Amino acid sequence: MIQHFFSDYLMKLQETNSKWWTDFETQQEVFRSPLNKAMQEVNFEDTAKLFERAAHQPAALLNLQMEWWQNQLEIWQNIALAGNKEQLIEAEHGDKRFADESWKNDAMYSFIMQSYLLFGKTYLETIDAIEGLDDKVKDRLRFFSRQTINAMSPSNFIATNPELLKLTLESNGKNLVDGMEALKEDVASSADILKVRMTNNNAFRVGQNVATTAGKVVFRNELFELIQYTPLTEQVYSTPLLIVPPFINKYYILDLREKNSMVRWLLEQGHSVFMMSWRNPGAEQAAVGYEDYVLDGVVKAVSVLEDITGQEQINAAGYCIGGTLLATTIAYYAAKRMKKRIKSASFFTTLLDFSQPGEVGAYINDPVIRAIEMQNLARGYMDGRSLSVTFSLLRENSLYWNYYVDNYLKGSSPVDFDLLYWNSDSTNVTAACHNFLLRELYLENKLIQDKGVKVGGVWIDLNKIKIPSYFISTKDDHIALWQGTYNGAMNTGGNKTFVLGESGHIAGIINHPDKKKYGYWLNDALDENADEWLANAHRKEGSWWTHWNEWLLGFCAKEKIEPLAFGSDNYPVLDEAPGEYVRQVLPVPPAANDSSVDNDLSVDVAEDLQSAEE
Repeated sequence: MIQHFFSDYLMKLQETNSKWWTDFETQQEVFRSPLNKAMQEVNFEDTAKLFERAAHQPAALLNLQMEWWQNQLEIWQNIALAGNKEQLIEAEHGDKRFADESWKNDAMYSFIMQSYLLFGKTYLETIDAIEGLDDKVKDRLRFFSRQTINAMSPSNFIATNPELLKLTLESNGKNLVDGMEALKEDVASSADILKVRMTNNNAFRVGQNVATTAGKVVFRNELFELIQYTPLTEQVYSTPLLIVPPFINKYYILDLREKNSMVRWLLEQGHSVFMMSWRNPGAEQAAVGYEDYVLDGVVKAVSVLEDITGQEQINAAGYCIGGTLLATTIAYYAAKRMKKRIKSASFFTTLLDFSQPGEVGAYINDPVIRAIEMQNLARGYMDGRSLSVTFSLLRENSLYWNYYVDNYLKGSSPVDFDLLYWNSDSTNVTAACHNFLLRELYLENKLIQDKGVKVGGVWIDLNKIKIPSYFISTKDDHIALWQGTYNGAMNTGGNKTFVLGESGHIAGIINHPDKKKYGYWLNDALDENADEWLANAHRKEGSWWTHWNEWLLGFCAKEKIEPLAFGSDNYPVLDEAPGEYVRQVLPVPPAANDSSVDNDLSVDVAEDLQSAEE
């Protein structure tokens, strides 16, 4: 039966388009790219340091080796000799790779799984046990070792995955043929590294079933469109709210669907909401830098709001790197001694102090950044598809390999899921801006330094931010560690409120009150140490949105007014929401002429997406 299956499967493989195989081989040029070479060199140097230190600590390695051998022997004795189905080594809670009962009930597969888990655990413990290694070196070794270990998981291969083998034999290989078709399509739409689809990309359309909150586009320049949303209450607060989303993602994470749209919820509370929608840049925007995103982006948006609303001050909120832009803008106003144009600022999972970048830090070192800079300049932008895959690989089992198995080995069709659709709707970052973020902010952490970052001819000093600020971070955020966002908040002036939500970078922020899912922690005293702050904080039930809204109302005039007209004489209505920029899908050069790579910067978390799926 197995022989019949493989002969039938090989015949079907031969029928696939031979041109695709040529294209696939062309894709492999990335493995000879300067970036890949730089990462290999860094990993080689780190490994050499590990072996050098280990050579001076033979006792520690011997103890680990003996413990591994003893545990491996116990696994074999437990299964082969005692016939015991009780597992000595179990997968971590929430690890769905080994959910099939065969991993427990079949002796061979139980042995394979337990041996694999023991190997991975021992290998990572070995890295931790070596003393004298720099913390950053250890972090990189752990991260890339974990990537390799999880790529080697027996759940990723037909021969060592009982569920896959059974499915393949029963379907006579149809699952693999279907998976091959899906793989062909994904390779064709990938950049430097395979982007595995997470959802049915045909199930959603921007403006039809996501990003559907009504509004008008009232401004457009080379960087962004400004959306003015239609009020949902008879009267509104006179102080408008400007939202600055991250420019490395599309804005509609804040306006997915009615049941989880922050924009709609804010409108229901009586706020006049304006949203920036960033352009998806191509090579022609290569020279657009961080300074341009501040001056031609946020500063310009504030001016447009003033003209349309007639208000001299507004409230503003920034998400992730959008919050970093917002803080830079406020500090710019202060350095220019301009009038106070922003009354209050809210920062969602925003890094200002980049000394704790989370697992993204594995990519933050000079050789890798030099290679990325060179490739960004050659292309003109950082490919958003590579960014998307990089963030997925920060939680590789939940956001990459599970979809790899489901799509290509099981031949299953992805589910319809709005959050995953948004996560796959990639946005490029201009070469100049991306290079600035990597070197000036992530590597050299200049934003918190005295005379570290200059914008519009003035030095940015975060301590000059004197307006009230609201910082919301999330406890399980792996992209912007909450301890790092806390340290950033401590670098600003003015009255500060810090709130810590449950869950991660996405699910913890997009936490509609009606779901009654995640709570948050409050502590009015801002301790010097983030962990001390949490130890003295009190947990609250419900969404942080309601707490934020109460805080925000303190900076809105009590008297409400009639809803504002759309646009103004200077800024007439240009289009219906969601506008043009959010729909942009730019053509990309073939992989053979492409020399970019998977990198880093904002957005999704394993627990975030799993929680949203629930």
